[in-house]
Amino acid sequence: MGAIVVAVMLVVSALLWAVIFARLRYLETRFPPLDSSTPLPAPPDGWPPVSVVIPARNEERDIAATLRALGRQDYPAFEVIVADDQSADDTVRIAEAAGRELAAFRLIRGADRPDGGWVGKNWALVQGAAAAQHDWLLFLDADVVLHPAALKQAMAAAQAGRADALSVLPAIECRTIWEKTIMPLFATLSALIEPMDRANRPGSAGSRLSGAFILARRVAYEAAGGHRAVAGCLIEDMALAQNFKRGGFALRLFWTHDFLSTRMYDTFRDLWAGLVRLSYPMMEYRPGRLLLAWAAAFAGAWVPWLALAGGWPSAAAGLLLIAVMPVALRKILQILRLPRACGLLLPPAALVYCLAATWSAARHYAGRGITWKQRQYH
Repeated sequence: MGAIVVAVMLVVSALLWAVIFARLRYLETRFPPLDSSTPLPAPPDGWPPVSVVIPARNEERDIAATLRALGRQDYPAFEVIVADDQSADDTVRIAEAAGRELAAFRLIRGADRPDGGWVGKNWALVQGAAAAQHDWLLFLDADVVLHPAALKQAMAAAQAGRADALSVLPAIECRTIWEKTIMPLFATLSALIEPMDRANRPGSAGSRLSGAFILARRVAYEAAGGHRAVAGCLIEDMALAQNFKRGGFALRLFWTHDFLSTRMYDTFRDLWAGLVRLSYPMMEYRPGRLLLAWAAAFAGAWVPWLALAGGWPSAAAGLLLIAVMPVALRKILQILRLPRACGLLLPPAALVYCLAATWSAARHYAGRGITWKQRQYH
């Protein structure tokens, strides 16, 4: 009986990895990158001016690098607006100092959030967009570093694809062992669950934007309700994408090798807080999806290793599945600039992710909400 159970678990694990392998290979062939070297024609009517809006709350670690990268842009006309969301650290001083190197720079001191459950980032973006002067808006996270060709490449791709909103998934920097452990799983889940390829299909209901980099026509942004329409959404980019699609606006979503990069978390504490903030909301607060996540973690990440403790047939099957993991995740690891050996760290990564999602769910049902950037959200 025990041998049958082990065999069934190994078959389920093998089927799961077959699905992962097929899905990632499909995305690799159907979901092209946008890189600094991607050949694109210049817009026929020239380069329209752009308003870059950056929401910032307690971003003293990253804001200077973000603004310096904007200063290196090979783009004829753009303004930069930093909307400070009542930072409690040195963000304002650092941003003002770095902003002096830019041709057109303004820092807005954000007002108190209105009543109604506003998320701070969304309120900062609403204020920044209201101050913007141009017909193209670029919403850029404060921890994103752009390639010097980024603005031109984004505008050229948007014009060539007749996009109302264009977004790029950033390359993620991984330095600590925890980043190298967790981020491959996080990127894999994002690729498997979110409808990345369907976002670019006009006739599909699939929608996706990356809040790190969203270039949008102002007229489409305002018609879709902007960030005011997603005021209370913690995962505002997904909600904004849905509003664009419902309004009949064209989306273009890309990933990249070098277009833009970000380091999401530099300590385990920040990484844990980020997973708690994102994991259960990404499951749309559905307990069934949380149970499915635990089941998938058991089948995909733990069963192959547990099988090594069995007899010859199960140990051989487990070893084969373990060897498949880095191969299936090859492209994800390449994008993250990590060695294939990091694909073998899935067991602890899956455990941390599932524990964070469970903790997120527990806080949700206990009415404690989510803590992010020293604020409590319910």
